[in-house]
Order: sequence, then structure tokens, then C-alpha cells
Amino acid sequence: MLPSFVARPALAALLLAGALGAAQAEDFKRVVAINGEATVGAKPDLAYVSIGVQSAGKVARDVLTANSKATGEVLAALKAAGIDAKDLQTSGFSVQPASSQNSKFSSSSEDGPTIAGYTVSNTVNVTLRDLPKLGDILDKAVSAGANSIEGIQFIVSNQSVLLDGARKTALDDARRKAEIYAKASGLRLGKLVDLSENTGPIGGGLYRAKAVQDSVPIESGESTLNVTVSARFELED
Repeated sequence: MLPSFVARPALAALLLAGALGAAQAEDFKRVVAINGEATVGAKPDLAYVSIGVQSAGKVARDVLTANSKATGEVLAALKAAGIDAKDLQTSGFSVQPASSQNSKFSSSSEDGPTIAGYTVSNTVNVTLRDLPKLGDILDKAVSAGANSIEGIQFIVSNQSVLLDGARKTALDDARRKAEIYAKASGLRLGKLVDLSENTGPIGGGLYRAKAVQDSVPIESGESTLNVTVSARFELED
């Protein structure tokens, strides 16, 4: 009786393993995983730009006062040029000591670098909704006291709507590629079993401009929006 008792769990394990193997074989699906791509060109209708005022001097309080006055004048000029208050946002403000080794307000000391002055920086992010005015806006900002302009970025605001057609094209592209692999394998392309999307800009001007006295020539160009889909299709005999 004892040998028979020991054999029973072993037999049960074998039967269970066989059942699992059959279930796994039944669940196994042959699939092809592929990416599809599509692009669409669009003209930007928004611009983001950082405009700042940097000031330097020996006395922190005096430098801060001068910087605040200049920044106020720049903001007033931007608003007078038609920029709404909701499109102006302070993005950076700092008061930093300047050492004698890197400042024009130098002083000698046997103990090494000393605080010889201070620099104050105030930066505002500006959203511009009328792109033809961008060059004139920058010119007015510089005339009002801005001495730092950087990171001009052109944006397409209605990207999602523009990408709708590209989404279909990207999926068609993935299906076309999958058909090629299916035929090369001697199989037929089955149903779509998985789909994910990745979108983003390929191009779209990111420019930097220096403060200039004349009107600033700026070209927004055209942005190229990209859709990439990852798809999996079943393969059938």
C-alpha cells in the first residue's frame, strides 16, 4: 500500500503539468509587433520667449532698485504693445554677490576673492499670440531696458486636431509593414491585438536672439508634428 500512496501525488503533478502545457499551447498566439509613422506640417500660432533684465553694481540695495525700475519699464512696454497680463509670468529672480576675480568692481585682497559688487537678474516668460508682432515686441522690450532675450520657441496650439489624420496614416503604415512580414512568413495577417501611440514635434523653431537696436527679424517657419504607433497583429495560417 505504501508504494501506491507515494505514487499518487507524482501522478497528480504529471496530470497538472500536462493540463497547464495544453492551456499554454492553446493561449499562445503568433503575433507581429511593428511601428507605424506619419508626419504633418503646421504653421505655429504661438511663441514663448524669456525676456530679462540683468543689473550690476557695488551696493545690493541700489542694484535691486535699478533692476526693479528697469523690469517695471519692460513689463509696461510689453503690456502697451498688446501683451495681456495673463501671458506674463516671472520665471526667475536672483540677487548674487560678485567676487573681485570676476567683477569689474574689483578690489585687491591678500586673502583672495572678496565681494566686490552684486548682480540682480529678473526674467519674465512671455506668451505671444500674434506672431507677426514678435520682432516688434522684442525691439520694444530692449528699448525699454531688457538686456537678456533667449529661448524663443514656436508652438502649434491645436496639435491634437492636426494629428488626427496622421494617426490614421500611422496605423495604416503599421498594418502595411505587418502585411509584408506576414506574407514573407507564409501566413495571413490577423486582427489587431495591441496599439499604443507616441506623438511629438520633429521640428519647430527654437531660436535665440540677442538684444539689438534695430527691429528684430524673426521667422517662425513650419513645425513638423510626428505620430508613431506601436501595434501588434495576430498571424494566422
